[in-house]
Amino acid sequence: MKVGILGVAHMHAESYAHELQSANIEITGVYDHHLNSAEKFCHERNLTTYPTVEEVLTTDCDTILVCSENVFHKELTLSACKAGKHVIVEKPMALSVTDAAEMIEAAKINQVKLMVAHPVRFSQPIQDLKKIMLEEDYGPVLAINASNHGKNPGGWFIDPLLSGGGALIDHTVHISDLVNYLFELVPEKISAFIGKSETNLPVEDIGLVNIQFKEKTIMSLDTSWNRPMSYPIWGDAILEVVFEKGYAVVDGFGRKMQVYSDDQQKRKDFYFEESMDHLMFKAFIEAIENDLPAPVSGEDGLYTVVITQAAFESANKKQAINV
Repeated sequence: MKVGILGVAHMHAESYAHELQSANIEITGVYDHHLNSAEKFCHERNLTTYPTVEEVLTTDCDTILVCSENVFHKELTLSACKAGKHVIVEKPMALSVTDAAEMIEAAKINQVKLMVAHPVRFSQPIQDLKKIMLEEDYGPVLAINASNHGKNPGGWFIDPLLSGGGALIDHTVHISDLVNYLFELVPEKISAFIGKSETNLPVEDIGLVNIQFKEKTIMSLDTSWNRPMSYPIWGDAILEVVFEKGYAVVDGFGRKMQVYSDDQQKRKDFYFEESMDHLMFKAFIEAIENDLPAPVSGEDGLYTVVITQAAFESANKKQAINV
């Protein structure tokens, strides 16, 4: 397996590149539409920068990692698929259901794998809950109270032309993917609220999503960037699940120690779990090298886009949306 990288805007590009290099996977070249960003990224990792997408695609890579701003995910994925490359695309895979479906179709036509980087499902607490559910019958899921908190990441994340939206799109995808992975629930009706803590913010940093599923399960999701600047960027990915015959609370980010610093006026989290990015890329590498099904497929990515798109429509129209 050899990998080319298209786009380094997303902060996860650093972690993903580290995982590839740690696994002795060759990175054949890097492109970003901001050449300076690509050059800095490559200089720190002894990689080669290319000024165009096409030049990366003509290297001997068999897989492309897309870590650009959200708005470029579709076009970069389509280019990679047409070049016969497998694709690992950062979440959200696309900014619309139509775009996500086009990406899935392109991968099928060109007979390549399309994998979406949803790492939280690989964390040990989520894997443990999945195992428990397979071993014990707790009955159907009646209700889910969920949250994915953090602070405003700034940069292109708050430019709607590049991100497609703020907290609603950035944080809804994690919990949506967990609901799909753990419970395979089918969304039926979605209502959402968005707001801004400051009037001059170009995107929403407050979000609340309510979902009714066809299985009669209901879910409430707080998907806000509502933590103070002294808070870590990543906060939680909590599912509080009410089963017919049981109850569970799980944080996808796992066990952690919180350290508060009076000098720095910051709180730091130290996680005890094995890196979810490491576990995800271990599965992705195995799928590519052994021609196995994608551990997180394009259809999995589409599931989260369906929910996000309906949530935005609901928030803007101020009414519930049938999915």
